[in-house]
Amino acid sequence: MTLPYLPDDCIYHILHHLQNDRSTLFNCLLVNRFWCKSTIPLLYANPFVNITEKNYSIIFTLISCFNKEETLQLKNQLEPNQIDNINLDEEYKPLFEYPKYMEKYNYFIINSVINSCFVRYFSNLSTSHNKIYYIIPIFHQSILRQSKNIKQLDISLYLFYRKWFKNFNVQNFTSNLTRLNSLSLNFYLNGTVNNKIEQEFLSNIANICLNLRELIIKLPQIQRYVTSNNLINSTTLKKLYTIIQEQNKLKIFKIRNCYSLLNNILLSLEFQKSSLVQLEFTNTNFSNVSLKNFRNLYNLKYLRFEKCEGILLDQCEVLNIVSFKLTKLSLKRNNWGVDVTSLMIKYLGTSLQSLLVDNPTIPLIENMLIFCSNLIFFKIRIYYHLDLTVLPFFKDLNSIRILSINVISYNSEFFINLANNIPINISEISIYIYFRNSNKFLRFKEFLENCHNGFKIINLNHIIELEFLKIVLNYIERSNGTLKIFGMLGLDKELNDEELKLLNQIKDKGVKIVDSYSFHSYY
Repeated sequence: MTLPYLPDDCIYHILHHLQNDRSTLFNCLLVNRFWCKSTIPLLYANPFVNITEKNYSIIFTLISCFNKEETLQLKNQLEPNQIDNINLDEEYKPLFEYPKYMEKYNYFIINSVINSCFVRYFSNLSTSHNKIYYIIPIFHQSILRQSKNIKQLDISLYLFYRKWFKNFNVQNFTSNLTRLNSLSLNFYLNGTVNNKIEQEFLSNIANICLNLRELIIKLPQIQRYVTSNNLINSTTLKKLYTIIQEQNKLKIFKIRNCYSLLNNILLSLEFQKSSLVQLEFTNTNFSNVSLKNFRNLYNLKYLRFEKCEGILLDQCEVLNIVSFKLTKLSLKRNNWGVDVTSLMIKYLGTSLQSLLVDNPTIPLIENMLIFCSNLIFFKIRIYYHLDLTVLPFFKDLNSIRILSINVISYNSEFFINLANNIPINISEISIYIYFRNSNKFLRFKEFLENCHNGFKIINLNHIIELEFLKIVLNYIERSNGTLKIFGMLGLDKELNDEELKLLNQIKDKGVKIVDSYSFHSYY
């Protein structure tokens, strides 16, 4: 009987379906030459993901792809006894040019993996940080030289200040970045230094990489009284503005540690007003910044402020008339008055479906009730004791279906009051308590015993144990089959007979148990 023939296209489809299952892909390498040739690009698209001590061999594979100059540089950094542990045969040619398949390059992840590998394999290097310090750039140089398919590039410009990169062919590298769709630039604290390689790199990015969908700018983190104008030379800044302006259809823009350049950044974003969908600011100062440039970003859907400062009430007034309709607004750990947050919700809330705020106040909830009639997902961060008088206002949040609460500290009466004031229309709730103590179980117990029985999904970051399973089962029996999913921690731990019996009883009721950390809401 002739064996059925599987067309090449089907094999490609099967392998792509398995691209996140690396252990299975490694087995696929051994089927035949065609399977091997088809699998390698998938394995090396993001080779540094989920690296453990068991698969540090990636480092030795990359060394086999070094050219003569890079091999010599590595030899100069290692002791004779260490070289014997690595195959540095310059005549040896690997089966594949592995780095050329890389699609995701992250400077910081690669640093961490290489450092851990060398500490693991060469114990004396663990006490000689300088040696590892000089070894790591050799890997970056080799990877960037060979990579031809990078789509996501997260790079520190500090790399171009290292001695190995004095003769680095930037033109050759950037000419391979035509497929780049995500770029993260981590700027080096270089003052007025005009680094030739850095300038060439930024110029080439501005000329070649014109189809970015995501651009992330991470400026040097400095003291508040120092302006970032003093830390990045004017030539670099002009190139940065050009990169923003020249993109064809930039959808996502994120900036971190921006203290005094924001007006120019916002002016540059005006060039992306027809395409920009997501805008995020972290650790950014809005003092003396005009928000008028926000008004014309007519496709904006998601706006996020985290650890920002400097926005005043009169600055917010220009948001009264905007061309965009936000669906998601995130306001986290910002250093401005609660009235500013309330006013943002008033002006931007009409189209909101998702909202994140810290410690909600009564005026804030009142504005939500008036202006956020389409809100579906509401996330709260409580990082100091919440005024419990705000909780009765939750009963009127009639549009919300999903509630998520991250608790850093709380009043002793918080969970009972929360349970008594959650409206029946909220069918999904997630509560995450950041610290571990004996009261954590009691707080979850208080909540489950006092909340309504209409939840379809409950997610609590509590470790699976006998007493916890008992209160979960009691809630399920009270809910009469409404609950479908319950999230908890420690699902991989070995259960005793009583715990296993209760867990099976819960599953028999039609409830799916999932890991709390891997739990994701649609919003």
